[in-house]
Amino acid sequence: MENKNIWRRFFLVLLAVFSIAYTVPTFTGGGAGLPEWYSSLFPNSLQYGLDLQGGLELRYTVDYKKAIKDNTNRLRDTLVTRIAEEAAREDGKSAEDMTKEELTPFREGMTTEMLSYSSFAVNFEAGAGSRIELLNEEFIERYAPGYIIQGSGGSTVNVFMSDDRIAEVRDNVVAETLSIIRKRVDAFGLVEPDVRKSGEHDIDVQLPGVGQDQMDEVRKRIGQTAQLTFRIVDTANWFQTQQDKAAAYKANKPRTTVVYDDRNNTFSARSKAELVDFVKTQLLDPGLVADDHMIGYEFIDRTTGENAQESRWQTRYLFSEVKLSGDYLTRALVLNDPTEGWFVSLEMNGEGGEIFGEVTTQHTGDLMAIMLDNDVNSAPQIREPILGGRARITMGGNRPPNEILNESRALVTVLNHGAYKAPVHKVHDHAVGPSLGADSIRSGKMSLMLGGVLVLFFMIFYYRIGGIIANIALLFNVVLITTVLVNFGAALTLPGMAGLILTIGMAVDANVLIFERIREELRAGRSARAAIEGGYEKAFWTIFDANITTALTGFILLYYTSGPIYGFAVVLITGIFCSVFTAYYVTRTIFDFVVQRGGMKTLSI
Repeated sequence: MENKNIWRRFFLVLLAVFSIAYTVPTFTGGGAGLPEWYSSLFPNSLQYGLDLQGGLELRYTVDYKKAIKDNTNRLRDTLVTRIAEEAAREDGKSAEDMTKEELTPFREGMTTEMLSYSSFAVNFEAGAGSRIELLNEEFIERYAPGYIIQGSGGSTVNVFMSDDRIAEVRDNVVAETLSIIRKRVDAFGLVEPDVRKSGEHDIDVQLPGVGQDQMDEVRKRIGQTAQLTFRIVDTANWFQTQQDKAAAYKANKPRTTVVYDDRNNTFSARSKAELVDFVKTQLLDPGLVADDHMIGYEFIDRTTGENAQESRWQTRYLFSEVKLSGDYLTRALVLNDPTEGWFVSLEMNGEGGEIFGEVTTQHTGDLMAIMLDNDVNSAPQIREPILGGRARITMGGNRPPNEILNESRALVTVLNHGAYKAPVHKVHDHAVGPSLGADSIRSGKMSLMLGGVLVLFFMIFYYRIGGIIANIALLFNVVLITTVLVNFGAALTLPGMAGLILTIGMAVDANVLIFERIREELRAGRSARAAIEGGYEKAFWTIFDANITTALTGFILLYYTSGPIYGFAVVLITGIFCSVFTAYYVTRTIFDFVVQRGGMKTLSI
């Protein structure tokens, strides 16, 4: 028994020495004034959260429905092609060896329309009636897993994405977006960034210690979706048939700069916002744009050359089908061309290179739009098949080379760390100044010190020797909690300070339960050693029950919350485990030492 107590005391002394040494940098203001060897041995200190040291708090929502819509939009055209191929096989032809033109007759008589972001309908005309039988559950399971046929009738088949598949896609898209945001935040080299999912499709970003000079760059870098896509430009004169819409728009907004440009067969305006509003109200909302088309926006720099004019934004009429996306991108580089200046070079992987070669072979002579989000960066003509899997993005504009270089580098960082799989919209932007953080630190420290001092004096006044032992364990508890937080890289927030004060109160409460039980044993006439053993044994399950229910609450908060409540939960859970350890194990070890070594026959408690 004596050997067991010796090892227990040795363990506690060793743990106390290590914890104090580990937390010295925290209690000395980040290790200021400490020897170099000490700082290299114990380099970490407790970091403050956003509310204590200032910084930036952002919340984004992931538009997963747009990702599902894009997937559904691509799928409906794919299904029509697969039906045509099956029909060709039934006609005794080899679909794999047929060209696109040879397959066209088998596609005739089938049209599609979007019903919602996750569903579409395939309409079969009278001449395509035999092909409707091909589009069954087995066919959908083979070519469109995750979709189901629902509510079909007559010559129309309705295809829906199942609810389970929608939830799966949503979770995957949000998880991928979360990973990409983390990579972009890590690229800044910030201390203790906190990026986590909130709810079903929101993402919270907390960046403590970000200065005012960095905030705009952080917002820009995180908010840039940079979805890289390649689409074919429809060179038909579609905008010409809609040119009267510019006149209608001007009637409502006389000062508009939106005009129809008959030289380029497009609409243009001085600002993108103005052009987007025109397209939305005059073309998209009336439903004039075909389901398999979309409108992109391209900036045209006209400030250079012999016929210098005002730069404008113009529309592009595009096929909505994505021929190639940034998913196949392996590397983006910033390079310099002696004639064109800085540009971003794109390199595709093997599969992407093959797709790029096939697309450029099929569309030789067409214009291919290289797009970042809904903006057309450029739309060069495909003069010959491009088999190397390389493309370029020119930043352009009559701007200083350094500005173009910085923009190119920022874009490369975003592309190399991944593009978002769905649009990301900012819903919350809150900057916390360092002055507010300093006030919070002073107030938090004052409340912590005042509460701690009052507790210490009360315990000594009411429980005498027992109170001194409880206070030693209480101080050890604070050091131990700090050690755990520093070791796991947690940041202390203002609610975390509240959690620390709460755990101090809970630790004292545990000691009060034990001491009162010991008093009962002493009043029953038991010896000091027997009273200590009986008091600790009888109080254990009460302490365990009280703390385990609080810990369960903390774990629930930890799982379902973010921000300040999350910080409170972290400190609360850490504090509960440390408090139970110090209040029960540490104090009992000290009591045993005092009674055995000191030969104490009575307890002052």
